[in-house]
Amino acid sequence: MTRNIRVTVAGATGYVGGSVVEGLRSHEFWVRALTRDPARLKNPQFCDDVFVGHATRPETLRGLCDGIDVVFSSIGIRSFARKPTVWEVVYTANINILNEARAAGVKHVIFISALRAPEMARICPIAVAREMVVGAIVGSGLRYTIYRPTAFFNDIQEVFYSAAKRGVYYQIGNPEVRMNPLHGLDFADEVAQAIVDSSRWNIIRPVGGPEILSRRAIVALAFQALERPVKVRRLPTGSISLAAALIKPFHYNLYSILKFMEFALQTEDMTGDPIGRRRIGDAFRELFRRERASRGGSRPGAPDQPIADLNSAAVVQQLPG
Repeated sequence: MTRNIRVTVAGATGYVGGSVVEGLRSHEFWVRALTRDPARLKNPQFCDDVFVGHATRPETLRGLCDGIDVVFSSIGIRSFARKPTVWEVVYTANINILNEARAAGVKHVIFISALRAPEMARICPIAVAREMVVGAIVGSGLRYTIYRPTAFFNDIQEVFYSAAKRGVYYQIGNPEVRMNPLHGLDFADEVAQAIVDSSRWNIIRPVGGPEILSRRAIVALAFQALERPVKVRRLPTGSISLAAALIKPFHYNLYSILKFMEFALQTEDMTGDPIGRRRIGDAFRELFRRERASRGGSRPGAPDQPIADLNSAAVVQQLPG
């Protein structure tokens, strides 16, 4: 009975972690969410317990894993802020959580790295840090499941926002890069299965959504949802490389994010094993429907009515089905 399995979710205020909290609760697991600020939890109603602590400060994590069977972590860096650093967030925070899990006798650790992270690590500090965490987990003696996901819906739907606001999409890099965008709740279902299915233990698995699309096709779906003709301006991947080189001495976190983008936007195959059932075209149409309803039937992105800054995770997670 899953209700007897207790799971700590680190990264619960983010899109992926928040989806995992909701998904695990729907599968009747007992869920504890780690957060620095409970007010930032988007779905506290799905938490059985909220643990307040800072993953980069181990003294605040004492007791985080007491009575816990499984720890899931999606902690990573998405902010352009200079501090805390990539190494503090991606590596140190996750190692602190791993240490707590081992000390408390946790049985199973589930962690998100990045798709093709070993290759990406040649140029990207974020991938290096994530793979160092993977190595520590695999060598910990605990049961583990490591996921390397492709892009999640909350990243891809920025294509919709950009097209809606400007009427044109500026596409950097190779438009033929293939990916299969993954909905957070579909990933949460996979995590729930990994907890109880021994065939998903002690593996490293690339995952993505059910539909493989080129970046060109994803842009076309966004304009189709907006009921507009496709308008794209292409920019070379080298523009990211140049920006990263210029910014590195002054802003290492931003440099690291740009190198992540550089790899992802020029690597032709960014697909993982297909899981789930939700499709990005449906997400774009739902965004359009909600935005049009919010402005009384007028089309999103009209010159006199710029599109609202919607909460991406909240909108995507409320898709039908």
